[in-house]
Amino acid sequence: MTVSKHSPTRPAARRATPDLLVPAYFHPAVAAEQWERLADPGQRLRLVVVNVNSGPGDVADPEYMSVVTALRTAGVRLAGYVDSAYGRRPVADVAADVRAYLQRYQVSGVFLDQTSAEFADLDLYAQYALTARSAGASFVVLNPGTHPHPGYVDLANLTVTFEGPWAAYQTLAVPDWVYQKPARRLCHLIHSVPADAFDATLALASRRNVGTVFLTDGRGANPWDHYPAALTAAMARLAAAVPAP
Repeated sequence: MTVSKHSPTRPAARRATPDLLVPAYFHPAVAAEQWERLADPGQRLRLVVVNVNSGPGDVADPEYMSVVTALRTAGVRLAGYVDSAYGRRPVADVAADVRAYLQRYQVSGVFLDQTSAEFADLDLYAQYALTARSAGASFVVLNPGTHPHPGYVDLANLTVTFEGPWAAYQTLAVPDWVYQKPARRLCHLIHSVPADAFDATLALASRRNVGTVFLTDGRGANPWDHYPAALTAAMARLAAAVPAP
């Protein structure tokens, strides 16, 4: 993979306000107020990922019914979390998980986690994406969590090319091909962000040609266990500073 010989970031022609992908890995029974915040109007929510039990689970969870209904009513796009195990899961099993989410929770998309980044698995992920769309998913996200072979970006509506801690994000090497892709096709998920670094990290993602992000101060085994107020505040400040197109 060719990496830019320039600095890890390139100056953008203009600063843009990104959209948010929220990995909502917090159960409604213990974090109802977090789900209520997601339904508030005026946020730049591109997608909320619903993760019932590292997948759809065996049966419908009634605790999720009201929150997903509220988000759909608010016009928020939802995607169900499905683990692809870096290509080790059969296509039929992934398709079954997609159908379960669509039937039980009426989501419109799928978030394929633990996606391979290798060229050798590209055809398999084309099958995963095609099968998900055939099952009814209109929005497909792939999450290799790193820069994959660029062909993966062409398979999905959105590809997560970084998932990890803020400290690693500061020195991320960005391949040249990233700057040739539409920013709306790329997403970064960044955890362990210091309280005073949200604004600068949003700007850094924009310079790296990334149009969808999620930043959190969360740490540990599940850093995605809340929707930080600091992110909402930083997004509001950025929106106020950037003229509408």
